[in-house]
Amino acid sequence: MIRRFPIGSKLILAALCLLVVVLPLAAQNLSLKEAKQLRDDAALAKKVSSNPEATAALERVIGKLDSMITKLEEKEADIYDNGKKYPPAAKVEIKAFDVPVGATEVHVPVTMDRQSPNTVIAHVRVFDGKGGRANPDKTKPVIFRPGDPLTKTASFKVHALKEGNDVRCNQPSVPDGAYRKGGSIRITAKEGAVNEPIEGGREPLTFEPIGKLTYSETGDTIKFDDKGGSMSFSTALSHGRTQVGNGETGYYGEVKYNGFKRTKEGLVLSSRRLAEPVKVGSPAIEYPFLAVMLSGHRTPETYFKHGTVEWVVKMPNRRDSWPALWLVPTGGWPPEIDVYEGFGYNGSWRFHASLSTNLHGGDRNVRTFTRPAMRMKMSDFGLPNTLDSEFHTFAVTVTAEWITMFIDGVETMQYANPFDGEQWYPLTNVAVKAGVDSSYDKGSGDMVVKSIKVWRVD
Repeated sequence: MIRRFPIGSKLILAALCLLVVVLPLAAQNLSLKEAKQLRDDAALAKKVSSNPEATAALERVIGKLDSMITKLEEKEADIYDNGKKYPPAAKVEIKAFDVPVGATEVHVPVTMDRQSPNTVIAHVRVFDGKGGRANPDKTKPVIFRPGDPLTKTASFKVHALKEGNDVRCNQPSVPDGAYRKGGSIRITAKEGAVNEPIEGGREPLTFEPIGKLTYSETGDTIKFDDKGGSMSFSTALSHGRTQVGNGETGYYGEVKYNGFKRTKEGLVLSSRRLAEPVKVGSPAIEYPFLAVMLSGHRTPETYFKHGTVEWVVKMPNRRDSWPALWLVPTGGWPPEIDVYEGFGYNGSWRFHASLSTNLHGGDRNVRTFTRPAMRMKMSDFGLPNTLDSEFHTFAVTVTAEWITMFIDGVETMQYANPFDGEQWYPLTNVAVKAGVDSSYDKGSGDMVVKSIKVWRVD
């Protein structure tokens, strides 16, 4: 006998097939998002079902999925501990390998020991070895985005290798967002060896803001004052005008200090040595430099839980300046999302090329983790090393699952979001971390802001 199903039978049958999947769910790596989608599909099938047996089966499916969703939510909450913890960082390793005799190109396998909750950027260098020569000696980035395969290759040109000859390879720096494991290796020419590139991983995302545009101002129209308010940034941080804990020696000056000026290029945020230091506190601490701040902590148009912030800026290049684009929640620090920081007090920092991002987690003014990325360069993403001479567009998009950063429309860094539920606001500033005896006058201490935009989903 053929049993005939009413309208929607295909959907019902598909949902019933979920039983096959649900029974062994505990042994599968099902994400919370996937479990919720399956639950929604089953609920929809139940809604259109007119078959009692199918309805009962779907109720069992929904019950199992509800139980799984609860466990996954508890597990996810435990991973982040309400923004105080982050999953362990991966370790990146390269190992010695052989290539065919006569090889003029070597493909270096680079391997992470675990999936990473954040983008990892490793740097790999191939250079002259025993009888073998790099063509040329070069360092390349290897970018692992969340979900990518654990092994990728970087390809390098070499002069044709003879039997037994080798070139050397290492990771010259600690990977961004991960740890470095192992040291220098040899790549040796051996008869019969096989060395092929390993492809895989997703393409970088292209920038597209999410939500409704709630704030959009240019260098001509950005408003600011000493307190901040609707459509107006504050010239101070939410807790005051100094950052003792950071070792900063700059005072975030009021408007009267003339740290802001409008030019044809945009709104200029100027840091400099002051004619007389500002004394703060008791006993007084002297701040010999002017720092500049645009903080949105009292600017409701810039608040968002999920959304996008975009800055179009040109960076300073003065040694010991510390420009930054970042987000802090209205509920207080930490957490913190650093979209860009320019560590001018670090001797290896190159203002025209160097990039840095970071997450800071914790609670009640106590930081419990960071996940920094501060060795990457503009050129790692195919972008020009012109941060201090041309305008570039920095952006960050925050969703329930991801914090994703972009420069000039190209994805640079992505973090799994451990802070979902926080309400954020943007900060744009030039801090100073110079010695009190520094002249602080080499290069430019100015950040030029062409525009700031905020889109809000909620």
